[in-house]
Amino acid sequence: MRPGTYATLLLVMDLLIEHRSYPSLFRTGEAEERGVSRHHLRYDPRFSAVTAGIHRDEVRCVEHPTPSWADEKWMEESLRLRAMAMVVPGIVAGGATAARLFGLPLPHRLIDEHLHLVTFDPGRKVARKGTTVRRHAREEAGYWLELPMHSPVGVFLDLSAELTRDELVALGDAIVGGWHGPPLCSLEFLRTKSTQRNYLRQRAQVESALSLIREDVDSPQETNLRLWALSRGLPEPVVHPQVYCRLLNRTVEPDLGYPHVKLALEYEGEHHLLSKSQWASDIARDEALRHEGWEVLRVTSQMSRAELERKIRYHLEQKAGGGGR
Repeated sequence: MRPGTYATLLLVMDLLIEHRSYPSLFRTGEAEERGVSRHHLRYDPRFSAVTAGIHRDEVRCVEHPTPSWADEKWMEESLRLRAMAMVVPGIVAGGATAARLFGLPLPHRLIDEHLHLVTFDPGRKVARKGTTVRRHAREEAGYWLELPMHSPVGVFLDLSAELTRDELVALGDAIVGGWHGPPLCSLEFLRTKSTQRNYLRQRAQVESALSLIREDVDSPQETNLRLWALSRGLPEPVVHPQVYCRLLNRTVEPDLGYPHVKLALEYEGEHHLLSKSQWASDIARDEALRHEGWEVLRVTSQMSRAELERKIRYHLEQKAGGGGR
């Protein structure tokens, strides 16, 4: 694999990076020169095998760039990927593994301990416990935070066979949006590269998902709320409509909204309730929007969707009937 052949993978600006400590990796044949005896290599958990032929050294640690949002499971998965790259040249993370490392949303059924990899060598055979390797003729890969990764487009298309249409939209929204950092590529790029593929197992589903993917989406909850509205026959809400608020002397961007009837939809996750500063900010935002004549509907995971639909329809019908302000 040629480092950096997929330029968008190198875009890490605005992504909060921490340099965290990881066990260093070494080959079994390098144990003696490291001063690790055969006994310790076999029985000491500080030198356990990450994969056949590659061991971790928790005595000698190294630092690697890590997203600030990454947890211990992310760190362990990235370590396993580094170990596989040492024994299988040109291997890259693909599918669910790449999605997890990129910080993209996946359904719970795809969150597991399996390592999903991609090779661009048609003759390469890889049989390792806990791994699945997919071969690709089209080489689209690069390094992201020093990790060999399949391209975001490749990840999107590979997972199209495992995800529902709406799950694929959420994945695409995250790729071109700003959920865990800057976009991995633009929506135009994702659409262009996807439509250029001569063979797609789920072409109809991919095309349907691409028509619904939007830029600037901040979370899967926003995606789900927008798709729910469409499924109920409601007009598609605008992602982050811009509203200049005089009380704050700045532009406010609700999660979703219907600008023509001045209706904002704000999804309130748990962090909105647990953070006092976030709660205060939300109250100030809502007050400023209402001062501009907007109505704000705050949506939670527990809220009755039937009730929400009635409220949205009421506001849309009020405007259509001349009752809007």
